[in-house]
Amino acid sequence: MKKYEYKVIKTTQEGFWDPKVNDVDLTSKLNGIGQEGWELVSAVETNSYQGSTKEIVLFFKREATF
Repeated sequence: MKKYEYKVIKTTQEGFWDPKVNDVDLTSKLNGIGQEGWELVSAVETNSYQGSTKEIVLFFKREATF
């Protein structure tokens, strides 16, 4: 039976009036995580106020080697 390990990463928003995720930094980080064997299985946004996105939570898994 396969066993998996999991990793959770939260993105951060930049800016006060119009917060944005830095897509260049996020892409670089995702590529690095992918090279380590992690697979993105889900992404969920969390709301802060009136529907604005506070952060994005990314869930990864990979086959365990232990």
